[in-house]
Amino acid sequence: MKIYQKIIFYTLLAFGAVFISLVISVFLFKEKIINEFIREANKNLNTPVNIGKMDISFFHNFPHLSIVLKDVYIEDSHEGKYPLLTASEISFELNPVALWTGDYTIEGLSIRDSETNLKINAQGKNNYTIVKKGDGTQAASAISFQLKDVSLENTVVNYIDINIEQHLTFKSSDLIATITSANDVYEIEAEGELTTERISVNKNEFLTGKSFQLEGNLSYDDVQKSLLIRPSTLFVRNSVFNVEGTYSWKKENVIDITTKGTDTDIQTLLSLLTDPVAKKFQHYKSKGNVFFSARLKGEISRKVSPAINIDFGFKDATLYNPSSKSEITEASMEGSFSSREVLDIERAVLHLKNIKAKLNDEPFIADF
Repeated sequence: MKIYQKIIFYTLLAFGAVFISLVISVFLFKEKIINEFIREANKNLNTPVNIGKMDISFFHNFPHLSIVLKDVYIEDSHEGKYPLLTASEISFELNPVALWTGDYTIEGLSIRDSETNLKINAQGKNNYTIVKKGDGTQAASAISFQLKDVSLENTVVNYIDINIEQHLTFKSSDLIATITSANDVYEIEAEGELTTERISVNKNEFLTGKSFQLEGNLSYDDVQKSLLIRPSTLFVRNSVFNVEGTYSWKKENVIDITTKGTDTDIQTLLSLLTDPVAKKFQHYKSKGNVFFSARLKGEISRKVSPAINIDFGFKDATLYNPSSKSEITEASMEGSFSSREVLDIERAVLHLKNIKAKLNDEPFIADF
């Protein structure tokens, strides 16, 4: 028994000695590590970066070594001085053993209290081309981005396209993502809370202040300027919406996205409408099978907007207002809404058919 106790004791002692040595080494060579990290980062960036404070920690995300940046300001690639990203803290996680061999591969990233401003100006030039393009003659940089654990806390992302009068603002209190890249194609998996603070197209507002739980799977091609939305899921209240499609903007802004609601109800669908409309129906409740599917397809520009097609309905449903004595039961209906342009509602077509129900136990049928 004493032999095993000695083995355990000396093993723990060895691990403790290694840990203490690593901690001491971090403090002894802190300036060297920081300077090397900055030098390698500057090799890859075209725009100025201002950092209020920079430090190294073993305890920020043990067992990784963390390079922690405070009060970060990254300038965009447009002329003038405008922020692309600001953050109260950005932490890069590195393997401490690989670090001593000169390998600055980033294995994790956390960003707190940040705001990102993406913009496309009137000439169609974006403001986020900040990474230098290699000429193929130099050796690969010591820094590579293989981000398996990206944590975003209290983040805001603004996207503005002046050409098509598009302004998007998204917020998230907590979002986790995995990002891998090869040949300018970025594969992104994300999970967490997302709020559509603003979606404005040609001065028309959509989904303002709506919150979702997100499980997303995206592929962004920086050469072809296209975004592929693989089957992804949005959770709203107790409802589930499956989303997939494409969005490209290399020559024209073209969108093709479909969504299908499952396990949903009328309250949830109404909550996605604009607040003035939603408030008119906020007291109405439903029970039963409610279905919904939609497709948005076509070009987005100042002159045209994409077509929209929506199919909806319910089967064996109950509709009621708790403050009213009236109740619709055993209700079924099939409906569709379509418009050649989503912003041209005056030419939209609404069909309602196979309407069957009972109003206070009195049956009725209808078609519109």
